Amino acid sequence: MPPRKSPASRLQPAAGEDAAPAPRPAGRDLVNPMDRFVGYKIRRIKQAVIGELNDILRPHELRIMDFATLCIVEANPGLYQNEITRLLGAEPPAVVLSLDRLEKGGYLIRRLSENDRRLRTLHLTPSGRQLQKKVNVKVEQQERQIKLAVHGDLAAFVAALDDLMRYYDLD
Repeated sequence: MPPRKSPASRLQPAAGEDAAPAPRPAGRDLVNPMDRFVGYKIRRIKQAVIGELNDILRPHELRIMDFATLCIVEANPGLYQNEITRLLGAEPPAVVLSLDRLEKGGYLIRRLSENDRRLRTLHLTPSGRQLQKKVNVKVEQQERQIKLAVHGDLAAFVAALDDLMRYYDLD
């Protein structure tokens, strides 16, 4: 049996081999076998969409969780802090950090509940509502571009995404 090569020696050409691989012919189509997996495609699309969303949010010093929190509190003023955790599908410590950032920025206030003094309700400040509306316009533009990229029946595509969310208990 021939001796095993060390990792470093595997990278060096054997006697008589060229040191560099032959250049690829121009226009050669490479195949990514991962493209046949739906989950892989979803992950790649997610990375692109999240990258764009981060670019939208960065000038406002917001994270995705912060923007989602602003939107949810705008739609549900007075919701309990523990309810937003469920709606976001996030871990409580991550939600608390987002709430802390938004409260420190003057965009959100937490009030003790009138019904149960152990609970806090969430409310946007006027500047929080203004920021949410301003950023939401840009996110809606991104959303329109995503929808334009879908050819075919958009309603069926969105319904299929809803099916996946239900399958994974994400709704």
